[in-house]
Amino acid sequence: MVFTQLSHPASLRHWGAANRRRTNKIHRYEHADLNSDFCLEAAPDQSGFLMTSCKSGVRGGDLIQIRDVDGLHEYRVDEIDYYSDPADMWIAKLRMIQ
Repeated sequence: MVFTQLSHPASLRHWGAANRRRTNKIHRYEHADLNSDFCLEAAPDQSGFLMTSCKSGVRGGDLIQIRDVDGLHEYRVDEIDYYSDPADMWIAKLRMIQ
């Protein structure tokens, strides 16, 4: 077996590892009166909604879908802050998607 010496380092850019971006995820919630795993309320300045939950993996730009008796409602995560305890708890500012 013969190996040749390369005059320059091999580039891994064609693999796309360095250029990969995280795609926005869709997180689904079911609204049940007694067993909701989130809290959703209007923002005090009426600019959107505030949601608190412990579902991990939610980041800015993601979509939140909430199904209730009136149907399916979609929101985009504009801002999100994570609590330190418990570590998976967060509060986010959501904007309703029309």
